Amino acid sequence: MKFISLAAAGFILASHPAAAQGNGHGNAFGHHNSTVAAAATQPSANAAPVAGTGVRNFGSWLDDASMQDPGRGFVTMGFGLFKTPVYREIDLPTIDSGVGITPRLQVGMSVPYYYASTPGGQVAHDFGDVYLDAKYQLRAPSRHRTGFAIVPLVEVLSVAPPSGGGRVQWALPLSMERQFKRWRAMGTGGYFSRGALFGAGAFEMPVGKKTWATGSLSHSYSTRHDDLSTALGFHRSRTDLSGGISHDVRHDLSVYGNIGRTISAHDDNSASIMLSAGVSFGLKRVY
Repeated sequence: MKFISLAAAGFILASHPAAAQGNGHGNAFGHHNSTVAAAATQPSANAAPVAGTGVRNFGSWLDDASMQDPGRGFVTMGFGLFKTPVYREIDLPTIDSGVGITPRLQVGMSVPYYYASTPGGQVAHDFGDVYLDAKYQLRAPSRHRTGFAIVPLVEVLSVAPPSGGGRVQWALPLSMERQFKRWRAMGTGGYFSRGALFGAGAFEMPVGKKTWATGSLSHSYSTRHDDLSTALGFHRSRTDLSGGISHDVRHDLSVYGNIGRTISAHDDNSASIMLSAGVSFGLKRVY
């Protein structure tokens, strides 16, 4: 159950384009995500129009190299809050699931239902982006060697990206994990097809008989040049820091909570706070 609770509590999926005043979705902790897709305003009403979308594409996926046993899985249900100076989103519920297919193959799916608004604006709500992933273990982690896994995923966006392209996009993360006597470390790096490079890392350690603390750091860089985003003062990279606690209520049930924020240079896309909490259920036998 330890790895199930960590999957829910410690790992971040923060993959989204970010715009100046958004109708759309932000992001929260957990294996789910939503996407901002909105037209940004021009820097000044009297200024000449600036070409571009006003969107920065960011993405970060953090996972370990451990696997669910064949036929076993988990379902996580929770909520998330993502807030910037000009935008707020609540994801409720967020649903994340995974199941082991073979000793080296695990598949999963995640989707949130979001409620999003700007200050004083109308609340928009709908299903967010759907993520379908397949984690393939290249080498199992242990206390004697680092484990590796590749995690190709498909993202079905709730709206087409403003920069062009279809709603169906892809990403290719590569994860690693090393286990130590009382703690473990993991990291993931890769690319999102919407135009984002990323790297993320985390450590996990016990703080009680059935409780674990996790700290994580993620960095993303938008690979596509956008003049309007530059004119609006949106930074091309973003770094987020988070911490969380997970607790095993019993062998097949855990609860978790996380808090985080953007620690790099701030703009209207920066997260002033990111919160999430929920419960994860272990499935003894799916098939």
